[in-house]
Amino acid sequence: MTNESNRLAFTRALSQLPRFVYGNGLRLAVLSILWVVCSLPIITVGPSTLAVYVAVQDLRSDRNTIDWSRIIAILRQNGVASAVFSGVPVAFTAIATMYGVQALEQGALFGEVVALVSGYIALYVGLVLIPTFDEMASGTMPVTAIRRGVRWVSTHPTAALATALLTTALLALTVLLTVAFVLLFAGVTASLHVLLIKESRNLEIEMSQNAGASPSQL
Repeated sequence: MTNESNRLAFTRALSQLPRFVYGNGLRLAVLSILWVVCSLPIITVGPSTLAVYVAVQDLRSDRNTIDWSRIIAILRQNGVASAVFSGVPVAFTAIATMYGVQALEQGALFGEVVALVSGYIALYVGLVLIPTFDEMASGTMPVTAIRRGVRWVSTHPTAALATALLTTALLALTVLLTVAFVLLFAGVTASLHVLLIKESRNLEIEMSQNAGASPSQL
């Protein structure tokens, strides 16, 4: 997709977000609280996040209701993979922080290089996990999901980066407000991600139909 198409997909998702959050505010708040509680052991951040993605997909569907049995089924299928995947950016962020601090204290060039490379890997993997978790929440197997996640980021770089920046801004804002983090962060962030992936797919289908070609598999 072109940069213009990337921007259009992001704009569409962003324009839908306030209405979606307003219409599902209470349920998103409950999801956010459950996410915080279930993520306390740290190792469960991935499965907790995956569960929120599944719930948001349900809320966005025609049923507009959370199917808890589907959440359980998806967690049984992809829960372990989500825990492993979510640990990768955390690990590289920790490495980047450790070597970054060391480089500042000792002025070591090696530490600076390791910190920069590790930080880049953490950012890239974090971007890839957005579409990957959306795919796994839809029932896609982990290996296929991460392949599609890599492809999505490579074909939607502008939308992916814009989403990462907005997610970071939401995190910073809600953390400052403390209570807002518990009540809003997970639900609003997952909503943004799910809406963006859906709109990017819809836009690609529209473009393919206009061009008289079959839409490619995302």
